[in-house]
Formats: sequence, structure tokens, C-alpha cells
Amino acid sequence: MNTPDTQTERSARRFEPIGKAALIASVGGTRGYADWTNPDHRLRRLLSEFIGMAGLTFILSGAAAILARYGGRALQPWQTVLVLSVVSALWLVVAVYFLGDISAHFNPAATLAFALRKDMGWVMAGAYWVVQFVAAVCGSLLARAFFGRAGNLAATN
Repeated sequence: MNTPDTQTERSARRFEPIGKAALIASVGGTRGYADWTNPDHRLRRLLSEFIGMAGLTFILSGAAAILARYGGRALQPWQTVLVLSVVSALWLVVAVYFLGDISAHFNPAATLAFALRKDMGWVMAGAYWVVQFVAAVCGSLLARAFFGRAGNLAATN
């Protein structure tokens, strides 16, 4: 049996949060979204993006080098893809867990999506792309320092 709406119920529904306010309310605080416009957080966001992207590149390059150097018999392509996917997924879980409150997408395509949605300004997106590229190079060079030329740093021949 339905009861008729009272005036207080209708006014309560009118003030329910929508959009970004609903997202913040559902996760309990301001941790549910990235405030790209806050200038106090820009450097630490770029640093967390650098750590995540350099770590991802190092992990993938290092895993490919380990497979090439210590893999024993040749693996099937699907086995190589599986191993590299699991390794990168584990890194992403750890990185997003620790850096997720700051900034954790580690993906230039995601940066483009944020810029196109106007969640992030184009200048900040450009800064993210530069940091992501430099981090990828640093992660790859770190893997080369660890493993030498083995595995071609996950490059195809």
C-alpha cells in the first residue's frame, strides 16, 4: 500500500545531491574525485604520476627481460602475454592503492579523456604527458640498468 508523499519527503528528495556532490557523498568525503584545479596539489599529482608510470614501465620491461633471460624454454605468445598482464595488473593494484588519493591513472589516453571532459585543463594535461613520457623513459632505463640488454626492454624485434 502506497502512502501519499508528504511535504517533508518531497522537499528532502529535492535536496539530494547529484553529480559530483553525489559521488563525494557516496564515498564519504572529498577523496572520491580528483580536483585538478587545486594548485596546491599539482606538484604532488605530477610526482605520483611519475612514480606510477616509471614503476609500470620498469615492471613491464623487467618482467620481459626476466622472461627473455631466465625463462628457460621458449614460452608460447599467450603465456608471455599472460605473465606480463598479471605482473602489470599487480603493479597497478599496488600503485592505485597507494597513489589513488593523489592521482592514479598512469595513462596518456586517460589524461586526454580528462582534458576532453574538461576535468583537467589542457596546460595540466600537457604537463601530465611530459611527466608520463619522462617517467616511461626513466623506468625503461632503470630496467636496462638492472637487466642489461636482455629482453630488449620489452620491445618487439
